[in-house]
Amino acid sequence: MPDGEQWAALRRMNKLLIVCYGTMSISNFITAMCGISGAADPAMCVSMLAVSMYQAMLFTATCVAFVAPQKISVGWLTKNGIGITIVVAVMVTCLFYGGKFFEACLWAGIVVYVISLVYYCLLFKRSYEQSLKLLEISYDEDMRGDLRFVKNCFLGALSVGISALVFVVFRLGNLCYSIFTCLYTLYYIYLAICVINYRIRAGYILKVVTTDKAPEEPAEEVVENIPEDSAQVAENELAEALERWVDKKYYTRNDLTVEEIAAELGTTQVMLRWYFTNRVGTTFRTWRQSLRLTEAKRLLRYEDVPTSTVHILAGVADKSNFHKLFRREVGMTPQEYRDKYNTLPGHQEESQDL
Repeated sequence: MPDGEQWAALRRMNKLLIVCYGTMSISNFITAMCGISGAADPAMCVSMLAVSMYQAMLFTATCVAFVAPQKISVGWLTKNGIGITIVVAVMVTCLFYGGKFFEACLWAGIVVYVISLVYYCLLFKRSYEQSLKLLEISYDEDMRGDLRFVKNCFLGALSVGISALVFVVFRLGNLCYSIFTCLYTLYYIYLAICVINYRIRAGYILKVVTTDKAPEEPAEEVVENIPEDSAQVAENELAEALERWVDKKYYTRNDLTVEEIAAELGTTQVMLRWYFTNRVGTTFRTWRQSLRLTEAKRLLRYEDVPTSTVHILAGVADKSNFHKLFRREVGMTPQEYRDKYNTLPGHQEESQDL
């Protein structure tokens, strides 16, 4: 993981995930000791439940760290880890007593596990929604596609956790456990790939979700406080800066927040929003989307570039979002547009305007 405070939580989780995968060997060892059977041995149930508790915590912490790393502190991990350890210690102790006493303890552990899963779901949901809102405000983009992999990671972890719960509740045998182990391993590989991809390309997410943003002053109040002559000069300078910005096709970049774009234009985010609302008659987001669509249509019609990469060249990071936007505004898919209007050799030339 890269250096820097904003990556600290993910560096922690990267190390703990190695431990997380290693804990699976505990259940595998217990399974080997119990032998092949059609029903789960009590010791196997305890080991499965114990390992699942730790893994649910670590998987959830990893997914939350993707979108809200400040929430996964050493203190949070320590408190949850101690709580789980106490529950596991009680279940292991009860295992030696057997009978109804053990059954009562096991079911108590199951209830605690279910409660923890509900808590993790609420924690992730709240963290995801808060970060999504912050990202969309900062980039003035639909960021759901950028965070889709995070949601998929959590849903995968939840599926693994529920599968373990079903195994313990219904006392399934070793065959089911072997199937579960295969599915769990596939999920772990998927999660590892997501962590690697996040490390490579998600700096633009972390720089927003790890920053405490002060509330903005209402745009109207800001402009009212500027003398009329100065305001007119500022508007003219902003209009000229926007022309240069468009000429250089800076709208095709997608890793800058609106605040950073405003700084490039020599103004503030508040002033930029006010200018588009009151002088252009639209929002910066809609205006930039229009520019990107125009660029995408130009690429599809005149440039020999793969259709699958047009969304990136036009400045839209998520392919799914690009296709939805293109189809909504143009009335056809990018490939259909290319087939109809492409003027490169080998395609029928059309005279219809963009």
